[in-house]
Amino acid sequence: MSEQTLNVALVGAGYISSYHLGALRALPQVRVTAVCDLDAGRASRWANANGIPNAYGDLGQMLSAEKLDAVHVLTPPQVHIQPGVQVLEAGVDAFLEKPLAHTAQGCQQLRDAAARSGRALGVSHNFLFTESYERMVADLRSGRLGQIDQVDIVWNKELGQLGGGPWGAWMLAHPRNILFEVAPHSFAHAMHLVGGVDDVSVDARDEVALPRGNRFFRRWEIRGWQGNTSVRMRFSFIDGFPEHYIHIRGTQATATVDFENSTYLCQEHTPQLLDIDRYINVTNTARDSMVQATGTLAKFVLGKAGLVKVAGPFELSIANAVRTFYDSRNGTIDERLGGELAYGAIELAERVAEAAELPEPFGPPSVTVVDDAPKPTVLVIGGTGFIGKALVRRLRETGHGVRVLARDPRNCPPDLLSQGVEVVKGDFTKIESVRPALEGITHVYHLARGFGNTWTEFLKYDVEPTKVLAELCIELGIERFIYSSSIAIYSAGKAGVTIDEQTQPVASMLQANPYARSKAENERILLELHEQKGLPVVINRPGIVLGKGGNPYHWGIAEWPYTSVCRLYGDGNNPLPIVLVDDVADGMVKMLDKPGIEGRTYNLTADPCITANEYLDELERRAGIKLRRVPMPGWRSYIEAVGKFAVKAVGRDPNAVMPSYADWNGRNFASVFDASKAQNELGWQPTRDRNHLVAEGIHAPADEFIK
Repeated sequence: MSEQTLNVALVGAGYISSYHLGALRALPQVRVTAVCDLDAGRASRWANANGIPNAYGDLGQMLSAEKLDAVHVLTPPQVHIQPGVQVLEAGVDAFLEKPLAHTAQGCQQLRDAAARSGRALGVSHNFLFTESYERMVADLRSGRLGQIDQVDIVWNKELGQLGGGPWGAWMLAHPRNILFEVAPHSFAHAMHLVGGVDDVSVDARDEVALPRGNRFFRRWEIRGWQGNTSVRMRFSFIDGFPEHYIHIRGTQATATVDFENSTYLCQEHTPQLLDIDRYINVTNTARDSMVQATGTLAKFVLGKAGLVKVAGPFELSIANAVRTFYDSRNGTIDERLGGELAYGAIELAERVAEAAELPEPFGPPSVTVVDDAPKPTVLVIGGTGFIGKALVRRLRETGHGVRVLARDPRNCPPDLLSQGVEVVKGDFTKIESVRPALEGITHVYHLARGFGNTWTEFLKYDVEPTKVLAELCIELGIERFIYSSSIAIYSAGKAGVTIDEQTQPVASMLQANPYARSKAENERILLELHEQKGLPVVINRPGIVLGKGGNPYHWGIAEWPYTSVCRLYGDGNNPLPIVLVDDVADGMVKMLDKPGIEGRTYNLTADPCITANEYLDELERRAGIKLRRVPMPGWRSYIEAVGKFAVKAVGRDPNAVMPSYADWNGRNFASVFDASKAQNELGWQPTRDRNHLVAEGIHAPADEFIK
């Protein structure tokens, strides 16, 4: 790499951008000067959070204003071509997140643009740059594996978007799109290892219908040949134990790369007798697995301690790809980054799609809209969420006209639209988008939560926008402002203690838990605005909310590091403050026009009758699964959290926060919640029948989510 400082910008402020930023900051000669996103607000937030000087909402403006050496295009696959060509034609090198484009024709457009401009074009097929994979390729090309008989490439990982969207994502818009979003990782491996695949045959199975009328196939098997080498690729996108590996059977040896565990194992014959040969192979692979696993863990610890800049296997693979691009951009681009391999991977994707003979999407579901829906007078912010959808349904059932503010109206469920709900685009963190939505509105529900992980982020994107929203409601004369807080503000770890609306949060817990702190701070500000400026606010604090449309792996029940493992809060034998989502919605509707309750708060919990262990018993029986339960006393969770904090503190992580024992111990719900105030003042009657709670709160979500 040149000794001259290189100015680099990022296009796209999504999930993958953080990894590219980390990789770039590991290169001493690179300076990231700008980020660009179609959503200028998101670009600005991302730039501020990551210490990047400039943010833009227009690529042309950024290319004109910044003196750039390279741009990383990190947009979704279907919008790679235009920005990639624009960057290259501006005389700037382009490094694109895989795939190069979503069509082979688009890939060629980008290659032609690079040739015309004389600029470097690279594609981040990052899994070609893991250390374990590079060792396999070295053995393959050295002849150690012999002639290749079979190549198996397996990607078995849950696709989270299938559980909750966003349903408007390009990846879900057509059954073939997954072949151009996720599958290029594996297609690139096939191209790199054997040069491509001929005679392709495909099985696409396990079809599911998505809410917007789209189809998706959750299991794929792709078979083909390269000469006499059999190539098989398998994809499964269901929940399960994750697997991502490549296995090569050669005439001299077998080789396996396990990307999930970051290991490479090669088995070959020794000079020993058969039984001894087998013993040596087993013990050698066990030794190699242990050594490599230890090294991976050591890198993780060193990364958390701040002693190495890039630590995790996935981060390392991207960092290696980025470093290789900058090392080779002024000469011959590494074959793994080059346009030829990238074109071949997408050309293979197109042949797979053709061989699969995929059906077209069903199309948007037909929605019969209520013709006589009343004019909206109630605005629901956060109406497309779990509780929000139940609230909107209940409001319509009681005859209210409803408008929903949504960041992406395309994700609004058809069953809400069918009820005559008006959906408008807006984001409560951008007050200019909320003001038009308040036209004709008399009552506002605020269920949305801002985004963030740190207190600084919650303050900027939740607390401050909530205050501005409330002040706007005062200005416009809104008759009632109903805010949804949470029982997370309480520490409920002491047996024999009853928690009601007068119970105060524990300061140390709020300091350690930015989500709970933001809820408590919002409550304080809203009640202060009520006292000083007459904000007609009513606050509710729902308990552990269950019901149809909810995730049965509920973090109010236990911690879920994996769907097969739950870490109980305490021993899991305390009755929980569970409440059904429809009951919460009913309570919130009762707050709409009950006179004289401005400035009051209400806990919304049912009578405790189900423990965490009983919940898990019912979930196991209904879903036909067995969960691994790990009791976690508060002190043990607290000590673990302190240990993590210490490692981060050593690494000078600015976001490291000292844990709170009250926070961890409070999650066992040894205390009892009192919701009698809502029952007495609002006439709210939550479900008390245990069998009904189990059926609606546990069995129904299990049927939807797991079965």
